[in-house]
Amino acid sequence: MASPAILIRAPDHLGDGVLALPAVRALARLGPVSVVGPAWTRTLYGPTEAPPPRPDVAVLFKPAFRSAWRFRRAGWRVGLATDARWPLLDAAVAPGGRHRLDDYAALARAAGAEPAGPPRWSPPAEEAEGAVPLPLDAVLLVPTTRSGPPVAWPGFRALADLLAERGWQPFFTGGPGEDEAVARIAGPHPLIPALPLGAFATLAARAAAVVANDSGLAHLAAAARRATGGDPERVHVVFGSTDPVSYTHLR
Repeated sequence: MASPAILIRAPDHLGDGVLALPAVRALARLGPVSVVGPAWTRTLYGPTEAPPPRPDVAVLFKPAFRSAWRFRRAGWRVGLATDARWPLLDAAVAPGGRHRLDDYAALARAAGAEPAGPPRWSPPAEEAEGAVPLPLDAVLLVPTTRSGPPVAWPGFRALADLLAERGWQPFFTGGPGEDEAVARIAGPHPLIPALPLGAFATLAARAAAVVANDSGLAHLAAAARRATGGDPERVHVVFGSTDPVSYTHLR
């Protein structure tokens, strides 16, 4: 019996894409997989098959109605029962795991796959080579987040000053298009211009520690450290308040 052709609609956000890594790899063990989604999917998941016009199975990590409608002609459709799209799904999985990682694992299981372990990611060699050297006492600070206030923590500059006073070497960096914003926060501290995902992951794995907002780069840093045998708990994530009023008081 031929292996099923599996289409995966990746999440839209990098952090969610990192959390989906164990599920995507488990699905790839079932048969030929094609992944559609943002531009970073090819870097994160590696080269995959071209999307077939009518896949045997469509696993929809993106939770929107539009994704279920787009792939409604797939033979078997698996997705979270969100955005009133459950009539378009053959296996509508109720969200509600302790973490999004759990929801993604449930989707993979509904398609017959069994994910294993937390996310790990080793970057492509050609991207890893772009990482700049870091001293052993370097602390990588990632002060930006696409979610913006109130998720962005305002204390990165003060933290960098304190780290420098105590003998550590803080380095600031961010994502594409964020160099100017990061430079304003960094002040006199060194700035590493935005890097490709693989180079950033290599940098994060080499640093003594990483401090970031809750962001895609934070998830990527932890996955990269796991892949190299490093300690993911040296990635420190600052979770800002989602309530602007509470955030004002916290400041």
